[in-house]
Amino acid sequence: MIEVEVKVKIDDKDKIAEQLKNLGFKFVKKKFQEDIYFNGIDRDFRETDEALRIRDEDGKFFVTYKGPKIDKISKTREEIEVGIEDKEKMRQIFIKLGFKEVPPIRKVREIYKKDDIGASIDEVEGLGLFLELEKSIPDINKKDKVLDELMEILKSLNISRENIIRKSYLELRGLQ
Repeated sequence: MIEVEVKVKIDDKDKIAEQLKNLGFKFVKKKFQEDIYFNGIDRDFRETDEALRIRDEDGKFFVTYKGPKIDKISKTREEIEVGIEDKEKMRQIFIKLGFKEVPPIRKVREIYKKDDIGASIDEVEGLGLFLELEKSIPDINKKDKVLDELMEILKSLNISRENIIRKSYLELRGLQ
């Protein structure tokens, strides 16, 4: 699966939430997420632009691999995710295999949906407020069309495409 994603820093969470609702987005839920990232055994994920993490989402656990970003504008990349039963046991497996753990990223995420587009307002510990817009697609051929869709939403929110941040929260914290 390919995840087409754009992210921007925001100042006013309530204002953006209201604007999203005015565009037809519906509030879905608010949740806490803790992401534990690992660096590679045979390569440095900072250099290859990959990511491997364990996510704790309100007590549900997932392992996610993210491939390198596909374009120079967005955070579009391949993403493979699977649910797991035990976060701590998975963490121990990764460590015993030689993966290097980095400090976790913690955030409170408010999720909004409009059709098949997700909007998340993230309050990231130590970094501040961000808006992420994303849509998953089965193949890369639809990327440009979806990216245009997301750019139109940003424009409707009076956010310039120059404000797009391609770095992950991990990169923004300088933890990778």
